[in-house]
Amino acid sequence: MTDVADRSTHSVSAPVDTSRVPFRVTDEAYVPSERYFDVGFFRLENEKLWMRAWQPACRLDEIPSPGDFTEYQILDQSVLMIRQADMSVKAFHNACRHRGTALGRGTGSYRAEQIVCPFHGWRYNLDGTNSYVYAERHFRPDCVEKAELNLRPLPVGIKWGMAWITFEELPTPFEENFHGIAEAVDLNRLDLMHVNWWHCVEFKANWKIAQEAFFEAFHVMQTHPQVAMFIRDDDYDVMLGTRYATTAHGHAWADSSDSQLLGGSGENQPPSRSGKSPAEHYYAMVRALWEGAQAESTPRLVALAEEVLAEYPHEHFFEEYYRRVYAEAAERNVPTPPPDPKMTGHWTVFPNFTGVCILGEALVYRSRPHPTDPNRCYYDFWSLSIPPEGAPVKRALEGQGPPWDDLWFVHQDASNIERQQIGLRTMGHKANRLAPDLERMIINWHARLDQVLAS
Repeated sequence: MTDVADRSTHSVSAPVDTSRVPFRVTDEAYVPSERYFDVGFFRLENEKLWMRAWQPACRLDEIPSPGDFTEYQILDQSVLMIRQADMSVKAFHNACRHRGTALGRGTGSYRAEQIVCPFHGWRYNLDGTNSYVYAERHFRPDCVEKAELNLRPLPVGIKWGMAWITFEELPTPFEENFHGIAEAVDLNRLDLMHVNWWHCVEFKANWKIAQEAFFEAFHVMQTHPQVAMFIRDDDYDVMLGTRYATTAHGHAWADSSDSQLLGGSGENQPPSRSGKSPAEHYYAMVRALWEGAQAESTPRLVALAEEVLAEYPHEHFFEEYYRRVYAEAAERNVPTPPPDPKMTGHWTVFPNFTGVCILGEALVYRSRPHPTDPNRCYYDFWSLSIPPEGAPVKRALEGQGPPWDDLWFVHQDASNIERQQIGLRTMGHKANRLAPDLERMIINWHARLDQVLAS
């Protein structure tokens, strides 16, 4: 396997001149606080980033059947995502060509493959072409030219079980946007996964603060004591899951080949200073993830780990555990992706898609800015699993699944987000301090953001 260091970028320098970006990062160890609350910086992001970047607009299982639609909102923009008769997906600016009425709100389905404006009854086919104008003879001919009546489309790309959109008329080619990280994430087969539960939460924090809470494993010891097996301070190995690869596009991912905390085998990890084995750490993780998140794990994975831990020497745990996991998956006709040294269990895709994945189970995240307030944001949490082949697709709806308040593991992460926004706005805090080896994802991400804002 190529060493991660060989694939990493350790400098914030770039061919793009970022000198005019306000509050830019000039030293990779320091991120100016104003980037998280300054109104001018917020407006610059809205113009330069969100109106240009490829961004995940919806899960494909939000719109499983022809005629299904869902509304994607980013800042003050509303986009209509519609499943087509051939099962492709199209995106349109959510505005009737008559007087701008939003044609769809929330989620729903268009009957008879017609999009009908609720105001005056103008109609459109699923592909956005206008099919009817009420009282057309009363309009001037130039107002009802057929080419001008079709819904305004946006570019769409499909990847990892999601439909992505961009507002840029001549965007970066879709696949090129994922250069470097695609293979590492592809191997997890997110495209086969469906939603177990989905919650969207509003945080009183900047969208970047919410993003960065899931950019490193440095926080596990303090934030997730159950995963750390209540091992404290430097007795817990801070280097677990902290080797990162990065790209100039702003993407980053953890090398999971030797990290049991991020889905790797753990076979190359020595016992921690506490004497706990990688097998014990792994069991603690899968148990906490199920009990507190109902994501990345299942009751059967917990039971299998417990059985193998009791029956086998710890040095043989992973070999037997994986054998049982894959045997059971085959019995249930679940195409669990085979382990691969290039696979990652933790990643972020610039600008706002992050995930963790183990053995066909995933927890993925999407952060979006509030339309007007840099101190607030919206954050989507999705629990995903690969179902048995041929299983019916259940339409994904926000709020389905276990109550948000019951997901204590996710709350452990969320609890720090609003606290951080409070602290970085104090006059005594001028910049966040980063450890390059532990918080490489954050460093690389901000370097890319400055390049985008300078473009």
